[in-house]
Amino acid sequence: MALYPSKLAFFIGLLVISPAFSRGSFAQKKNPIEANQESVSKGQTIFKKNCQMCHGEKGMGDGPAGQRMNPKPANFTDKSGMEKMTDGELFQAITKGKHPMPAFEHKLNETDRWHVINFIRTFAGTAPAK
Repeated sequence: MALYPSKLAFFIGLLVISPAFSRGSFAQKKNPIEANQESVSKGQTIFKKNCQMCHGEKGMGDGPAGQRMNPKPANFTDKSGMEKMTDGELFQAITKGKHPMPAFEHKLNETDRWHVINFIRTFAGTAPAK
């Protein structure tokens, strides 16, 4: 099968826009893990091991490794900012990374990523954006 320029352009276009559409689905993703004490505790343990060095003990984005980063790590105590973020958007940032934060897609399983989200919500005492 020969690819004509118009067909080739169409397929290249699909390759370029498909990641944009797949990322959008993250924002709609709902946290399947209830934010109960067990989940928050598990999330805290995971956060201490994987996130605290950049985001800081109190989630203010002031961890020792985060001091050298530009942009600075997210401040999870910022109530206004956290209220605007859906759990799906947080899940996307943890899963795929958000420069300079690395992706945790292959380091943490999905359930652990949701536990971390339940824990980081406690810093600002916020519910996810609807």
